Amino acid sequence: MRTITALSIDSLVFDNTNYILEEVKGLECPVIRLPRFNLPGANGAFVSNTLYGERSIRIKGVVNAPDGSRITYLNNRYALINALSFKRDINNNIVPQTMTITLETGNTYTTDVYQDTPLQLGFSQEYVDYEEFQLGFIAADPFLHTNIPVTGTVNLPVGGGTAIPTPIPISLSPSSGGSIILDNTGGQISYPTITLTGPLTNPYIVNLTTGNFMSLNYTINIGDADIIIDCQAQTIFQGLSNITGVQTIDSTFWTFIEGNNTIGFSAAGGSGTCTLTFYPTFLGV
Repeated sequence: MRTITALSIDSLVFDNTNYILEEVKGLECPVIRLPRFNLPGANGAFVSNTLYGERSIRIKGVVNAPDGSRITYLNNRYALINALSFKRDINNNIVPQTMTITLETGNTYTTDVYQDTPLQLGFSQEYVDYEEFQLGFIAADPFLHTNIPVTGTVNLPVGGGTAIPTPIPISLSPSSGGSIILDNTGGQISYPTITLTGPLTNPYIVNLTTGNFMSLNYTINIGDADIIIDCQAQTIFQGLSNITGVQTIDSTFWTFIEGNNTIGFSAAGGSGTCTLTFYPTFLGV
């Protein structure tokens, strides 16, 4: 396929030689869950919520022997079947496989999938070195994730004040630092990882676009390990120490919304930095 330039499921790679990709369905949108009921004694209905369910992905391809050998063909069949077997961790818990899709634009997306229908791979009498097959997967997470992060580092605000003679309107903004604009190119919210490097006293990070903030009652001295705020996991670590709880009671583990987000950074003292990293999330491609 020209539009999809690469597709893999863990160790199974559609290389257009041994495994040829013919068709993919389900990348455009997950299942839609729309709870609703008819209005009693009136026309119309009431929609109580809007939710996405699992993503169903169907793949059609060809297992092939590029050298025309039946032995190569059979070995590729074995490898295909084994690559799709259920995966378990050391505690015997089922774990997903990672599907990676690269488009002609160069954008790469990943999702964790489970095989949910039997592999359809027969033996056709007229074919001895290739055979078509079909696969069915579901992704419990309805969204597609990029593997290229958006990242930015912001320093504490420096300088400020106004010139003499004073221009109108008066500007008292800092001369540098204190804010940064990061663009969430995905169609969904994304959770950042925030890294604070000292020295800093009581750092404060706010998404000025949404108004949500994270304020810490904590001091990071020179030479101390960085503080890592994982907004998705809702944890705060310094090195191996979980220090979750040092944030103020009104703080939140916030997100980036779609589009430009203006981030503010300040502290009661220090000269450290704040680095923000997130992966844009997409509804479909």
